[in-house]
Amino acid sequence: MSGAALAVAMTAAVYLAVVIVPGALIGYASGIRGWLLAAASPVLTYGVIGIFGPLAPVIGIRWNALTLLGGSLLCAAVAFGLRRLFRSPDAQQPRSGLYWPRSRHWMLAGAVLIATAVGLLAMGRASGFTAIPQWWDAEFHANAIRFITDSGNSSPAALAAIDSTGSTSFFYPNAYHVLDATVAQIGGWSIPQVLDVGNGFQAGLFALTLSVLVAEVTKMPALAAATGILACAFTQFPYDTLVWGPLFPFTAGVAVIPALLALLCRVLAVPTSGAIVATALAGVGLTAVHPSVTVAAAIPAVFFLVQRWVTMRRVPLADLRTLLLVAVAGGVTGVFQVLGTLTAAGGSTSTWPASLTPLAATEQFVTGSRSNGLPAVWLMGLGAVGLIGLFLLRGATKLIWWLAGGVVFAGLFVLDASSDAHWVKSVTQPWWNDSWRLYAIGTMSVVVLAAVGLVTLARLLSRVVPRLHSAAAVVLVALLVIIATKGLYLNRNTARLAQAFPDGPVVTHTAEAGMHELAKLAPAGSMVMNDPYDGSPWMWALADVHPVFGHAPLLPQDAASVGQQRMTLFERFNKLDTDPAIQAAVRDLRVDYVFLSQGSITGAKPGHPDGLTGLDQVRSLKLVFQNSQTRIYQVASQIVGG
Repeated sequence: MSGAALAVAMTAAVYLAVVIVPGALIGYASGIRGWLLAAASPVLTYGVIGIFGPLAPVIGIRWNALTLLGGSLLCAAVAFGLRRLFRSPDAQQPRSGLYWPRSRHWMLAGAVLIATAVGLLAMGRASGFTAIPQWWDAEFHANAIRFITDSGNSSPAALAAIDSTGSTSFFYPNAYHVLDATVAQIGGWSIPQVLDVGNGFQAGLFALTLSVLVAEVTKMPALAAATGILACAFTQFPYDTLVWGPLFPFTAGVAVIPALLALLCRVLAVPTSGAIVATALAGVGLTAVHPSVTVAAAIPAVFFLVQRWVTMRRVPLADLRTLLLVAVAGGVTGVFQVLGTLTAAGGSTSTWPASLTPLAATEQFVTGSRSNGLPAVWLMGLGAVGLIGLFLLRGATKLIWWLAGGVVFAGLFVLDASSDAHWVKSVTQPWWNDSWRLYAIGTMSVVVLAAVGLVTLARLLSRVVPRLHSAAAVVLVALLVIIATKGLYLNRNTARLAQAFPDGPVVTHTAEAGMHELAKLAPAGSMVMNDPYDGSPWMWALADVHPVFGHAPLLPQDAASVGQQRMTLFERFNKLDTDPAIQAAVRDLRVDYVFLSQGSITGAKPGHPDGLTGLDQVRSLKLVFQNSQTRIYQVASQIVGG
């Protein structure tokens, strides 16, 4: 194994340990066992970060792996203590779990492992686990991870240092970034490598949580395994969302939505104090990753409660009491997340124009063809069979609530993609009026529908061939699906991911080399003037050099949050020789160097802004380095020193 491959393997091992072990400690202390413990662990880890991430800076603690472990042990102790305190009432509750033959557990494990391998292989082939993700938001997420890694400051408000220094009420839920920063702190690996490896696991985590949700609701091992193996095949999620945006925290949040809902199912079936704590903490974790994902989870949760209560023909007071306790526990432990989200300035300002007809949008959703124009024929076929099998498989109708949630998001996708009506924008605002996000969320239900179709075909096959055991039939049909889709659409999804990892246009290898040269020149603690739209904000994540602009702002609406000094530099930095305001800003921010690149962030106008043109004619600047993609200027000492 080469040194690079070994580094990737170690990064993967550390990432898995960081995302699973803290949550597993809490889940175990809460009394959760088996597959539900495995599925809930990642979202419980995010829950610990959601509690202690904002708290640690307040009490003067630097964030690192020990902070995460200490917070996890404290949460585990509280959960265990509550279980002991309320042990007698808990003991009276009915048992709930997956009491399957060992072979069925192995079948589910195999499905999740295959899905994880497919997701990692797609990411590895697309990025090599070291490539720089291009597109708009990647630089913000990378710089956020670098900032937390280096400073140990895990406060969601502290990320204002990247691109919102003028904001007085900035709050960015950062559990995704804190978790990745913890991985980077442990191994010292590059930020792109940590990003690529962590994002490569999202298909596997999604397969795990969704298959366990199906198992928890239906107790059907074949259906759970079919769900797990198909979860990695749909381009709509997680591959599209890892390219579009790219929506890294959103993807991580959607991947663990099923875990929260599985915990909700369990806590209503077995309302122990430990399960209440775990469910509440999972809600905090989901919110700390991305609040819009929590809103998304609430919609199928409402359908679940409606189906449960209609089936029972009553609304049990025990359910209401349990839900109230979960809400109170979540509100108390997640107070930083709740208050921060409610008081943060701004909100969704996206106005993506509608570009499809309702018929075209419906066709894209049904065929899964939005990003590449090609229908996922085999998955469509399984989904069609699933519509029939939903009423043929005993126990499958228990998932009607989950499919109803998918119908809601399918409808929202069609509306958002085809209409600019004000009411449509208002309804879809929690998801940034972004049809790609709605497309991804709706796909969660389509995966389950396709899994129902797979199991239905297997049941029919076992009836046609009486000697074929039902489990063997499921395995056989799954193998045929893998063959027909050429490895669960591995090539299709690799090609989609590869769109995020070309050599440019945001940052090329040549531009990155210029950033590393800059790192040799820029003094520690200084800042570098840059064009926020030419890819140069990546200098922070790649070379540990602090740019004036850590991300590309959306102007003019972001001007206030960027701050007056930085906007002054942006608008007329080339007046450095004569403008006292520019000179004062340079001194205040300790700007010793200027870095310009030929890169161009997605959607930006070509060329540099007016204030950063003609720098060769500025007498107070000296060109000290250039290559085919970058130029570095040094600011005259009399300007910096005043």
